[in-house]
Amino acid sequence: MRHQPLLARLSFAAFLIGLTIAAVACGGTRAGHWTLDFGIKVLIPGLGFGITGLFLGAAWIWRALAMNNSLGWRLGTIGLIGSAILTGIPANHLWLTYSLPPIHDISTDIGNAPEFVTLKRLRQGAPNPASYDGPTVVTYGGERMTTSVAQKYTWQEIKSLEPLDNRMPQPRLVAKYFWRALNAVNGLGWTVAAFNLKDGRIEATSTSPFFGIVSDIVIRVKPAGSFGARIDIRAKSRVGQSDAGRNAALVKAFLKRESGH
Repeated sequence: MRHQPLLARLSFAAFLIGLTIAAVACGGTRAGHWTLDFGIKVLIPGLGFGITGLFLGAAWIWRALAMNNSLGWRLGTIGLIGSAILTGIPANHLWLTYSLPPIHDISTDIGNAPEFVTLKRLRQGAPNPASYDGPTVVTYGGERMTTSVAQKYTWQEIKSLEPLDNRMPQPRLVAKYFWRALNAVNGLGWTVAAFNLKDGRIEATSTSPFFGIVSDIVIRVKPAGSFGARIDIRAKSRVGQSDAGRNAALVKAFLKRESGH
């Protein structure tokens, strides 16, 4: 019975050490003290402590159930649940990284993707250039294909929005959806970098919650046909080969809000 509180304390201690290392890894990367690759290397031992805390916590709860008592329940519970979260988030990210295409540039228009203007200057020096990656060849599922084909294969629902209204003058219709798109950007909590009604262009950024990876976003609203509008969006990470589906999630969140569904 004396081992049960010890297991709880060890689980809690391993969780705290792992959490501290993870905080340093993510905080240092967000602050620009080191690169993403180095931040991931710093994180690895933290995950090791998290896994250790998870096993120790599991041993504690197994012993608690077997002995039918709650000795060390506070520290044991925190250690078990905290370690599960500490290891679960990176595990989910790793699974997404290997199960989704190794791409980081998503566009609703793969034939004529919206281009960055204001953000192009801010991307100078970033590992990933501002140009559209659509023609770039990647390997996914054991097959070689372009980035745009990999996107279409994985996210068929990502496509342009094309609202129609023959009762409204087309310039007013385009303006209506331009301001609606800008409201959607603000509602999603993205940081607006620039917007220009004349060009029908909105540029914004979104930062990932842990390592602070920046995704640049450009939205284009233009006339389509005789009485319609066309809304396209593109999101691209500044660093990293695979975004684990983050840019696709950003694009889908915008399309959902903009379409009003």
